[in-house]
Amino acid sequence: MTNQENKIPIKGYATFHPLKHCWLGSGFKTEWFHDLPIYKNNKIMDPLKRIAEETEEDYQTLEKILKDAGVKTYRSFLDIDKYGSLKNIARPPVAPRDHFAVLGEKIYAGIGNTLGFTDVLKKIDKNSLSLYDQGATNKAFITTTTICRVGKDIWWDIANDVDLQMVDRYKKQWESEGFRVHTSNRGYHSDSVFCVVKPGCIVSLRDIQDYKKEFPGWDVLYLPDQSWRAISPFTIMKEKVGGKWWLKGEEHNDELIHFINSWMTEWVGYVEETVFDANMLSIDENTIICNNYNKEVFAHFKKHKVEPIVFNFRHRYFWDGGVHCITQDLYREGTQEDYFG
Repeated sequence: MTNQENKIPIKGYATFHPLKHCWLGSGFKTEWFHDLPIYKNNKIMDPLKRIAEETEEDYQTLEKILKDAGVKTYRSFLDIDKYGSLKNIARPPVAPRDHFAVLGEKIYAGIGNTLGFTDVLKKIDKNSLSLYDQGATNKAFITTTTICRVGKDIWWDIANDVDLQMVDRYKKQWESEGFRVHTSNRGYHSDSVFCVVKPGCIVSLRDIQDYKKEFPGWDVLYLPDQSWRAISPFTIMKEKVGGKWWLKGEEHNDELIHFINSWMTEWVGYVEETVFDANMLSIDENTIICNNYNKEVFAHFKKHKVEPIVFNFRHRYFWDGGVHCITQDLYREGTQEDYFG
C-alpha cells in the first residue's frame, strides 16, 4: 500500500451528506498539574479529575457510536512533554470544529492555530490542505462553527475583527468553485443556534437567517431560550465566571472557580452563546447525534424521518462545545448539489 493510500480523504459539501471519516478531539489529564501547589488541594483536583475522566469516557462513547455507524474516526491528543507545563500550554484539542473547515475537497487551517492537532493533520495529503494566515487575531476564521454548507450554498458568519480583504478573497475563491456565499456579521458560532438537519428540515433557536427568503418552503422548528430553564444553576455561577463556563455542583466552590479563572482562561469558551443544543452532528440525512432528549425536537425529527441518537457530552458547559464542536467531519459522500435551484 502506498503512502498516498494511507492519507485521510477530504470532502464536504453538506452537513447532512453520509459521513465516512470524522475527527474527534480530547481533553486533559490531571497529571499535567503535578508541578502546581493545587495538585494536593482536593477541592480543586477532585472536580478537575471528574472533568478529565468523564470527558475521556464521553469521547470514547462518541467514537463507538460513529464506528458502529460505519464511520472511520481519528483523534488528536496534546503531547504535554512537547508543549511544556500548564503555565504555557494551550487549550487541549477539545474541539477540532473550532479550528478547521472542510469545504468542497479542501480542509482549511489557520497557520499557527493547529496546536494539538498536528498528529491528524500530518495524515492529510498536502494537496487537500489549505493554510491561511489568520492575521493579528490568531484565531481561525474559516471554521464550520460559523460556516454552514448546503450543497452549492454556504452561510458564513464573520467576526468583526477579521480582515475584510481576506473575507473577500475567499468569498471570490469559493464562488469561482461554484458556491453561492451568503455572509453575515453576528459574531458567534452559528452551529450552536441553528442546524440544517436535512433538506427541508431545520432546528433553530432564533431567527438567525431569513428562512422564508433563504430556505423557502423549509420546515423550521424554533426553540427560543429553551435550555436556560434546564440549566438554571448556571445563573448562580454566571457572574463569578463571566459567563464562560459551568460545572454542575461546583457553583459555590470558590477555590476551583478562582483557579480556572486564573489558569485556564484559554481552555473554557463562552457558554452563554450556546444554550439548547442545536449543536448536533448528522451521520446522514436520516440519522443525527444530539446531546439530549427534547419532545418538540424529536417530534420534528419523526416528521422528517430522522432517527436521533442521544449522546450526552457531560461537560459541554465547561468546554463550551456540543457534539458538533468536538468533531470535524473530514469526508462526506455527496456532491455540490443545488437544493434551491
